[in-house]
Amino acid sequence: MLELLQILVLFYSLGLIAIAFTVSRAKHTSRRDYRPRVSVIIAARNEEPNIGSCLDAASRLTYPKEMLEVIVIDDRSEDRTSSIIAAYAERFPFIKRISAVPGSGQLQGKMNAVTQGIDVSRGEILMFSDADCRMPDDWVEETVKYYVDEGVGLVAGFTSLVGKGGLAAVQALDWFGLFSVAAGATQMGFPVTAVGTNLSVRRAAYDEVGGYRKIPFSVTEDYALFHAVTTQTSYLARFPLDARTLVESKPCATWKDLYRQRKRWLTGGRGMDLKYLGIFVLVYLMNLLLLLGIFFLPTLPYVLALLAKIAADLIVALPSLITFRRLPLVGYFLHYELYFIVYVVYFPLVVLLGRHIIWKERSLRSRVRQQKTTE
Repeated sequence: MLELLQILVLFYSLGLIAIAFTVSRAKHTSRRDYRPRVSVIIAARNEEPNIGSCLDAASRLTYPKEMLEVIVIDDRSEDRTSSIIAAYAERFPFIKRISAVPGSGQLQGKMNAVTQGIDVSRGEILMFSDADCRMPDDWVEETVKYYVDEGVGLVAGFTSLVGKGGLAAVQALDWFGLFSVAAGATQMGFPVTAVGTNLSVRRAAYDEVGGYRKIPFSVTEDYALFHAVTTQTSYLARFPLDARTLVESKPCATWKDLYRQRKRWLTGGRGMDLKYLGIFVLVYLMNLLLLLGIFFLPTLPYVLALLAKIAADLIVALPSLITFRRLPLVGYFLHYELYFIVYVVYFPLVVLLGRHIIWKERSLRSRVRQQKTTE
């Protein structure tokens, strides 16, 4: 058991160090005067507390307005979300409001709302964010500069979770670690995932995979799109460590909300490629041994293995923490490590035992079941 743990920690640490080096040294072709037509797509359901600050940020986007449209989809909200969107659409001609209608077939939940927004859009580049996000003023031009290479079909960006307290800090560290690994793997030619808070795709790439109407239903529509483009087309993905494209979002406010979010993420990732699933299994096994090792392994070699794992996690997070000026989060790193070990071991079991997902007061599994029953 100890020997296996040491081997896993060694490979894990070397892999993360390589990723950290790759992320910090990556160079991407770009040109800031590149100005394609852009459509920003934002789906909103029951976002009354957040949609105003999101659209405030959208209204300040500095991209030429004749080349920009911000399409906000009210996904049948039951609060004041719709009226708030309408007020911004009246003030700013480039902000457009549409009301989502119930989906059919596999188009359910957020995937359905986003599809309807894309259907009415005109942009050559489609950019996605969420209703609880705030994008920087020059977010559009600083993102589309990476599309100057016509072979690039998808560009992902980092998101920082901004909040107070230990729970918010742990989530922020988790996101920076996730994004750093995703960015490094993409640069190495093994694109694994991206998050829809800060994601864009060339329309030609979206059309080539058939759009969401041809992509199998997923409760993580952003991962599904990323996976489709990177596996079914010859387009390249980019995931730059760029402070000018950093989007800010809110962390989950409670442990219950965090539980639901992570369950949704892992359920949506069930269809990952076998090679990525294999890597996940090895990481899972390492964390399981670290958890069991508290009771069954000799103290000194166990502590050394644990410290090596913690050091590797810190090294991979440092490039983003430095670039985005979030170094104070390091004070919560041990809290994050405890959370991460338990999370990695516990949540796969939750996903295996049940796929019932709650998102924005909707039970997605029951909706899909009901739809299949009526077909």
